[in-house]
This record gives sequence, structure tokens and C-alpha cells, in this order.
Amino acid sequence: MAEFVQIKLDDMLNQLGENEVKSILSSFVCNENFDVQDFIQNKAIEFSRQGLAKTTLVYWKSDDNKEKYLVGYYAIAPKFIRVSREAVSKTMAKKLNNHGSYDDGTREYIVPAPLIAQLSKNYAEGNDTLIYGCELLQMAVDKIKEIQNEIGGRFIFLECEEKEKLIDFYKSNGFTAFEKRKKGKNETGTEYLIRWLRYLK
Repeated sequence: MAEFVQIKLDDMLNQLGENEVKSILSSFVCNENFDVQDFIQNKAIEFSRQGLAKTTLVYWKSDDNKEKYLVGYYAIAPKFIRVSREAVSKTMAKKLNNHGSYDDGTREYIVPAPLIAQLSKNYAEGNDTLIYGCELLQMAVDKIKEIQNEIGGRFIFLECEEKEKLIDFYKSNGFTAFEKRKKGKNETGTEYLIRWLRYLK
């Protein structure tokens, strides 16, 4: 039996040093989304140092420890989100109100919700076949649950490109779309991002 091992980027930097870590991250490939590849190769270390987002690397490891492959990563950032009352059901609105505040002027709920800022499998040398996307997403969700068990909170927030495959993926994993955001100048891919919300029980 093989297993997955999660390693915090900060811990790897402390153990191996920046040059070695940069060499490891440079091998990460995601041709489907250049932004997530660019983040892990060029931004993750600095974002971690500044406390903007913390990255966790996921390795597949054989039971005899002879084989170990970087199969994916996720990054989590602290955020507050604004959700329009008209964009959610009455049930969700009540939950948002319980965990945040309501702006009468804009008719929006303002709620603390950690952002899964990046989530990607590593497509280098077929490493992506060693893990399912839902497994990687669940690791990020579980990490946020751990944090919220300590400080409170119930919501998770993320964004994805306006692609049917991704939309179906997040719907099937319990997320609710609440708005579309037009991408900024430095963001590649589709013109809009779908913004998703999930309530953790």
C-alpha cells in the first residue's frame, strides 16, 4: 500500500534551504493552467514568507519508502468574502448571517472564509495519475477544518475558471457558485472566474 504525505512548504524551506526547494518546485508541471504552475514555481515561497498564503506539497510514497513523487499541492489564504443575498438560498443566507455580518446598503453578507487559493495535480512524468483531484481537494478542506476547529468558522471559498469540467467538479464536491469575477490583467485563461462557497458541518 502507498500513502500520501503532506509537507508544509515552510518546513521544507527550513530543512532543505531555498535553492534546493526552488529546484524541486521547478519540476512541477500543469499545462492545463499556467497560473497554478507559475505560482508554485515563482510565487509560493514569497507568499509564504509574507503570510499571504501557505502552501502544502503532497507526495505519493510507496510503503517501502523507496519511491516518492510530488503529485500535487494546495495553497490556503485568509480572506473575507462578500456574498450577495440574491445569490444564495434562504438556508445559506441564514448560515452566512450567523458567521458574519450583513451590509444593508449593498445587500451583502461579509464573512471570514479561508480561500483555497491554488490547487493542482503535478502532470510531470505522469505523477497526476497517482492521485485523484477529489483527494487533493479533500486534503485542503481537512486542513481548513483543522484551523476552524481552533479559531471558529464554517465557510470555505475558492475560484475556478469558467470551464464545464471544473464547474462539475466543484458542484460534485459540495460547493455552491455565487458569482462570476472578471479576471485581472495578469490572470491568464478564460475571461471570468466562477466563485464558489462551501459550508462545513
